[in-house]
Amino acid sequence: MNENTERSREDLLRGALKLQAKLFLDALRDLLLSPVSIGAAALDIVLAKRQAPRYFDACLRFGERSEEWIDLWATRQRAGQADAANVDALLANIEAVVRDPQVGARRALVLKRWAERQVWRARRRESAAATVPDVSERSAN
Repeated sequence: MNENTERSREDLLRGALKLQAKLFLDALRDLLLSPVSIGAAALDIVLAKRQAPRYFDACLRFGERSEEWIDLWATRQRAGQADAANVDALLANIEAVVRDPQVGARRALVLKRWAERQVWRARRRESAAATVPDVSERSAN
């Protein structure tokens, strides 16, 4: 088998897997958004005398943003267009980790260090808050 045929099969498999992942995310979004939008519309109807409808509109905006993020039918990379804020970028990162375990290990190490810093900062804030006397304690003295 020549290299072009092998490359073509690999691209086809990658595209099919990306489409399946996007179809799953799209279906999950629809399953979650359907009852939420019905509830939001009902809440807007109940509150119609007090305020303008806003919850159903928020569901629509969320649906629109998630549709752009998933971008279901863009399975192939568009030449010169790299959007870092969509599912394609997320899937590319996952693919890089799967293809090169060292990349995954480096990213995991970076994430671990970030998490440790966040925990350290939270503990430092807690200890700083514990040393500051409460307002009620100051007024009692």
